[in-house]
Amino acid sequence: MEIFAKTEALRLHLYHLSLLFFHQDAENFSIECKESETEFFVQLTKNKITKSASAKIDLSLHKEASRASNAALGKAFSLAAKAFTDYLPPYGILFGVRPVKVPLFYLKNGSKKEEIFRILCEEFFVSSEKADLLLSLAKTEMAFEEKFNKNDGMLYLSIPFCPSRCHYCSFISSSAPKHLQLIPQYVEKLQEEISMTASLFSETGKKLRAVYMGGGTPGILTAEQMQSILSLVKNQFDFSSCEEFCVEIGRPDTITDEKLFVLKNMGVDRISINPQSTNNETLKRIGRGHSAEVFLSAMEKAKTFHFPSINCDLIAGLDGETPEDFLSSLSTVLSLSPEEITIHALCKKRSAEEKNLPSFALSWQEAMTSAHKTCINQGFAPYYLYRQKNAAADLENTGFSKRDSFGIYNLAMMEDLCDIFACGAGAISKILPKHKNEKILRFAGYKYPFEYLSDEEKIKSRLNEMKLHL
Repeated sequence: MEIFAKTEALRLHLYHLSLLFFHQDAENFSIECKESETEFFVQLTKNKITKSASAKIDLSLHKEASRASNAALGKAFSLAAKAFTDYLPPYGILFGVRPVKVPLFYLKNGSKKEEIFRILCEEFFVSSEKADLLLSLAKTEMAFEEKFNKNDGMLYLSIPFCPSRCHYCSFISSSAPKHLQLIPQYVEKLQEEISMTASLFSETGKKLRAVYMGGGTPGILTAEQMQSILSLVKNQFDFSSCEEFCVEIGRPDTITDEKLFVLKNMGVDRISINPQSTNNETLKRIGRGHSAEVFLSAMEKAKTFHFPSINCDLIAGLDGETPEDFLSSLSTVLSLSPEEITIHALCKKRSAEEKNLPSFALSWQEAMTSAHKTCINQGFAPYYLYRQKNAAADLENTGFSKRDSFGIYNLAMMEDLCDIFACGAGAISKILPKHKNEKILRFAGYKYPFEYLSDEEKIKSRLNEMKLHL
């Protein structure tokens, strides 16, 4: 692929647009971009066939110069691309992880709902269905933002271990037997970091709003290890302002009555049990390590403990699955009456064993539309959304919840509503900027458990550096 543009930023933007519209065929294109103070001109060439288009920069409509320029560039590219492909990505020219931020910007700057819908559809080429979804999520987030202030913080606890590695997985998670032997040491080190983080909360006057234990598979811990970690958190932190205590158990085959008792006794009010599919053939193919029957049994056990909210994850586009298989899994999960459902689009990652994405993008887009409608018809509402590069059929990951059961941590973390203090290997803390034009600060420790266990000084230095910015 050849891209001719004035700046590296423009070249990168055009590169992402070409992947959106042409996917693997993007390498066969030559792209040229020219700009003036009022207009962008884009020329696309493939096999000696050249098509071009231009678009005006409309500052009055888009409120700020960079946004107006990006919209005009994308519009010119899209108009030229139409000559080569009938395919229009469901999110149009939006390729960022958090597309909800686009309608949210216009809402905050006084644009009316009807005008924002038109901007999404006509300026950014978003489908009408996705425009409706983004607008709904933007309004939810705008109302939620008012509930947070600069003194709020959330705690994330990383358990980067799994019983086995799923073929599609790209997370930093250890499943080899020699790595699993590190769990007792890891629990001790994690507790040390939790105590240091609790001191940082106290010293800086932070108010704890939510706790989230994720992975990996936190369910891989023994009941005793769960007890030791969660009781330390309860003892070290002030829970008077904490509205949510969530443990993403993960794999159904790790669930026992003893672990569920510990979670309930520690005041955990949200858990996640993730089948990903209820098709046994699919589960075997992806190396999931449990059956649909094990998942159903785990849900039955969890229901007897009366947790206020149980979430289930599903993945669209798993190896060998049809859209009908996916929708059948959704129907099974909905029949169990969870309070939340999170629907992910399979994402191709270089570090994952399974790299094939499903073809026939249109059929998967229709399946996702059907899944969303089914959830909404059964009383669920979308409340957070994010997209990943190389997602199946250019789709998204969406969290659905019963109206009174939104996951505070998920929404705040995804849309950067407060500081996140993350403990453990692979965890990244985020400190929000104090001023509008500043960037979010990210503080990463070691990625892998064996590194995390080797150097306590890095944990201390990272927390001390964070303190300077609070």
